[in-house]
Amino acid sequence: MKEAKGISRRSLLKGATLGAAGVAAMGMFGCSPASSSAEGGSDAKGGESGKHTWEVKPEPITDIAETVDTEVLVIGAGYSGTCCALNAAENGTKVILVEKDNVPNGHGVGGTGAVASRALDELGIKLDKSIEMERWVSTCGGRCRESLVGKWFRESERCMNWLLDLAESDGAKCMVTVGSHSTVHPEADCYHMISGGQTTNDNMSIANYIEYLFIAKAEETGNFELVYNSPAVQLVQDESGKVTGAICETENGYVQYNASKGVVLATGDVSYNDEYIDEFAPIAKKVMTRLCSDQGNTGDGHNMAAWAGGTFQDGPWPTMMHPQAAGMFHGPFLFINPEGKRFMNEATWVQGKCVGTMVNGGYDHCWSIFDASFQEDNTASLEYGGGMFWDSFRAVGTTPADASASHAASVEKGVTDTPENYKKADTIDELLAQIEEIDADTAKATIERYNELCAAGEDTDFFKESHFLFPVEEGPFYAVKVGPGLLAVVGGIHISDNFEVLDADDNPIEGLYAIGNCSGDMYAYDYPINVQGNSHGRCLVEGKCLGEQLAGVYEDVKA
Repeated sequence: MKEAKGISRRSLLKGATLGAAGVAAMGMFGCSPASSSAEGGSDAKGGESGKHTWEVKPEPITDIAETVDTEVLVIGAGYSGTCCALNAAENGTKVILVEKDNVPNGHGVGGTGAVASRALDELGIKLDKSIEMERWVSTCGGRCRESLVGKWFRESERCMNWLLDLAESDGAKCMVTVGSHSTVHPEADCYHMISGGQTTNDNMSIANYIEYLFIAKAEETGNFELVYNSPAVQLVQDESGKVTGAICETENGYVQYNASKGVVLATGDVSYNDEYIDEFAPIAKKVMTRLCSDQGNTGDGHNMAAWAGGTFQDGPWPTMMHPQAAGMFHGPFLFINPEGKRFMNEATWVQGKCVGTMVNGGYDHCWSIFDASFQEDNTASLEYGGGMFWDSFRAVGTTPADASASHAASVEKGVTDTPENYKKADTIDELLAQIEEIDADTAKATIERYNELCAAGEDTDFFKESHFLFPVEEGPFYAVKVGPGLLAVVGGIHISDNFEVLDADDNPIEGLYAIGNCSGDMYAYDYPINVQGNSHGRCLVEGKCLGEQLAGVYEDVKA
């Protein structure tokens, strides 16, 4: 691997405190001229005459210090980029992968979703693809491109089985975790957590084991080179508009990579670019924390695609959010905002809890209130609901009681270790007194009202299902701070079903492709979690299929 020293994402961190959100995150130097704001995102507008950065194409860079030829150039060493590079390289294609950081970057908690696999077969799990795709499309408001989603559903099993074989060859194991049993927001048991392989690195966590595995296997092919600390800043086009390469900035000057078979943008989302968020995903500005700690996803690929003539999917772009920016547990229990008011049906999915807190609650956080029976109550609730951080990342075959015991231990630990997010007291008055920001009188009246609803067995305020109505009566009492956090903005560059970047008339920009979270059209309006881990599943499918396509060996499995 080449290492051209430059500005690392790590060096750009500004001391942001993530607290427990770091667990959820286990998964500005570049092409944009916009400056960096105090929060780590770029400013609202840049360029000439108030135009957006992506609307102002920079002058071509001409002072090239070095020119390198390859067949495929992949920009971005995340999940999709490393997967694409491996699949092209192992099929005989010369690949160079450039990364602007000094390490690969994987986001999320390390799981990959698939609608079928041999691991699911071994557990006797079979998903109804017709139902799951309909839920996906419905969650996206019917505005995702169904042909692209359909391709993912067709290819998911083949690609996941390939990954399982690859991981097993490295000595890794796969654990499939449990989803939600909700009748309204069900989650299939299809989250494949792969870890424990021989491929190791000091910088590696469960979140990016997959990236390191792909890189290690790509290096074995002899067709692959990885260059760190080399942010791509500009694409190279010929007179016809075909993309023929890209220019990266290094400490030794600009390096131009010429790619005869194609350039792949795999640069991640726009989580740390306020200019994009303001324009395409303004709700993301309401979160308590942006969860991906490297802060490197600033829309580099989006800019370069637009400058080359590409366009974006329609806004607003969907966000992937989890309510883990403060405490890690919430369950189906009472939520109150800092005014002391209840504001939503709390027994919903992770995205709904985030949006409800910010929009209906009116704040970037709220407090989950429950009593001494919460462990037993949570276990009872998992018969009917659950999902991430209400249930837990537990293996298929374990019990709801296992999940609740784990959460109970984490809550007690939180009371000791992070008292700013976890409160415990013998009486309600003492509990509310610990939450200094809250209107205690209003909160006490809210709790009394909630207990009345629980006693009546019907929530006539927000119509939460009766099996999720657990009163707050017996001490000790607990409060956990619930903070929405942004994982990713899963919208972006308009692409074809073959991952070609498209212009405003749906014509491909020849030689240019986009995959992973910098690409659009797979999602719209909201992020579907009925197929858990489908963002990583998308990276797997898009990376593998495009790598094969660029190597000339891809065969569409469409019947």
